[in-house]
Amino acid sequence: MGAIKVILPDELEEKFRNEVFKSKGMKKGNITIAIEEAINMWIDTQQEKRSDAAKKAWKTRKESEQ
Repeated sequence: MGAIKVILPDELEEKFRNEVFKSKGMKKGNITIAIEEAINMWIDTQQEKRSDAAKKAWKTRKESEQ
């Protein structure tokens, strides 16, 4: 399993911890689960952006060929 050390602004860390507590409780491991969810959401968003950009480029290319 990999490890990434992240330094966050205090305010962001506090907000994140509060939201994790509200949605998942204070059980050990919940912050890790929430971080995994956030990273997966970020990856999905980036992949969608690239896919959308590729679709736009393909459409533009097809239109310019006509």
